[in-house]
Parts: sequence; structure tokens; C-alpha cells
Amino acid sequence: MDIRGWAVALCVTAFAFPASAAEIRVLAWSSYLSPEVVERFEKETGVRVQVDTVTGYAELMRPLETGASGYDIAVPADFQLRELVDRRLLERVQVDRLPNFWNVEDLWRSRSLDPRNEYAVPHAWGTTAFVVDTTVYKGDPDSLKLLFDPPPEIAGRILLLDSGYDMIQLALVWLNLPRCSTRPEHMVRAEEVLVPMLRRYPIATIDTIVDELASGQYALGVAWNGDALKARQKRPSLRYAYPREGSLVWTDVLVVPKGAPNRVDALRFLSFMMRPEIAALESNYNGYANMVRGSEQHMDAELASAPEIVTPLSSSLDFFTYCDNAAESRQEALWTALREKLGK
Repeated sequence: MDIRGWAVALCVTAFAFPASAAEIRVLAWSSYLSPEVVERFEKETGVRVQVDTVTGYAELMRPLETGASGYDIAVPADFQLRELVDRRLLERVQVDRLPNFWNVEDLWRSRSLDPRNEYAVPHAWGTTAFVVDTTVYKGDPDSLKLLFDPPPEIAGRILLLDSGYDMIQLALVWLNLPRCSTRPEHMVRAEEVLVPMLRRYPIATIDTIVDELASGQYALGVAWNGDALKARQKRPSLRYAYPREGSLVWTDVLVVPKGAPNRVDALRFLSFMMRPEIAALESNYNGYANMVRGSEQHMDAELASAPEIVTPLSSSLDFFTYCDNAAESRQEALWTALREKLGK
């Protein structure tokens, strides 16, 4: 789905795959890959799909780092793509030669992370900020001040997100420091902000965040926008914020790990996922915008107009900054170290 909801003409490239009756193994985020999408792929191709799920970035990387993971498809975050390519842990699949590649919106093709479209199919994009329960807080929610310097009605009722680079980058934005920074003095300042919060507040994982946000126990919770949408559907008083200081934008991609046992059907799956109606099914299920033009016609009406998905024109979102210094991986490592130090 285009980032402002534009409708653009569909373009399809013709290509033929050899028939096969086999299996592919997919490594994906928990509650992310639509069972209906899996079922349709199996029915159309006769290829069985086994999906294994993870809840953290490091957990996703571990099997891929072996170079012989046994997986045919993986769904890493954009910041992990550069490391996987540099370490030669992915198959070069020339995604721009696949059927349906030109369905991908122009903005998401030939990005700096994969300038020749050799390794990754753009899959989903989202933002990271927080939700506020409007029955508790009646004021303007669109400021990081509510998270890092909360008013009395919010203080003590905050839920953190177990995503280290998101938490650290939000702290850096609040401190008016470069979010891709790994400078020691900047990390010290981020620690000074986050350590008291880690001591005081609970942390939710991708498996628990929606139910915890919807429980009514918290006045504010850090969240990815898709989970914020799902939580609001359960608790309508929740509102997703677009902080004036800045929100984080991320993307996930589909790749073929090095040594994939079933490369042929992995490529078939990549092409399948770039069809508009399939991309729409994914968005309907996981609550995140996709990058496929024409998918809007197939999406649930509620999702196509959801405030968590349709970003305000006034929002401070940066779609074009990518950290090229492995900042996110270092920030993840720092978050893990802080959690371990504090026993969280």
C-alpha cells in the first residue's frame, strides 16, 4: 500500500516457474504471516509451507548466521538486511526479474539497502511510537514528553516494548540526538533516560503487547502501529500518537537464506507475495501497510482508513534515513545488556 493511500495502475510481468510438489520452510515474526495466505499458496502450488516464528531480532538472526539454516524464506527487518548481505548469508535471487516485482511501489524499489534489487522483496512498513488511553489522559498525545517525562496520570502506568533499537532510538529522538548514533557519550545519555524506566515499568513482547495494551492496566504503551491498531479494536479508547519530535519508520523484507533447500519454490513464494490481493490479505491480518500498488482495492475498509496506518500529512516521519553503521544491531545489544544488568 502506498504511504499516502494513492491508487496507481497495476503492472504485471510474465514469467513461468517449473511445477513442483515439495515444501518450503519460512522463518517469520509471531502473528505476522497470514494463515490464509499460506493456505492459498499451498492450494495454488501444491507446495507445503512450514512456518516457524520468532519474537526477537537476535532470535531471527541465529539460524541464518549458520549459513545452513534449512529455511527457504526469512522475514528480517531492513537493518538486518545489510548485515546479512555483507556476511554473504543470503541467496542473490534478482528479485527484479521475478513475476509481480513491478507491482512494488516505486518508493520501495532500489533502496540503498538493496540498490540493484538483488536480495530482498519489500514486504511491510510501519512506525514505532506509543498508544495513549484517552479515558486516562485527555490532553494532546502527540509528544514524546508523555513517555519520557509523563504527567501524573500516566506516570506509573507505562508499558515498554521489548525492541531495543526502537526504545533507544526513541530516547535519542527525545534527547535531540541522531537516532543512528552509537557514540559512547550519546549511549550514556540514552542509558540515563532508559535505566530508571526499565527499573520501574514492565516490558511487553510481540506475543503479549496487544492484549496488554487492551487490558486497561496501562495509560501509555510503546508499540508498533499494527499492534496499536489491533489493541484499539479491542479497546476503542486507545489512540496511537505521532510525536512532533519524530516517530520511527521501519520496513520488513522477504529474503532467501543462503543454501535454501528449495530455491525454486522460494522464488515462487516471493512472487506470490507481491500480488495485490495477497499483499492485502497480509495487511488485513497483521495490521501493517504493504508496498504493493493496487492492494488497496482488496483491503478491509477499516484498515484502509485506520489512523494507525494512514499517517497524517503533518506527522514527523522519516522514510529515507537508514543507519549505515550497524547502529540498530549495536543498540539491540545495549538494550539486552541493560535488561540483563537489571534482571528484566
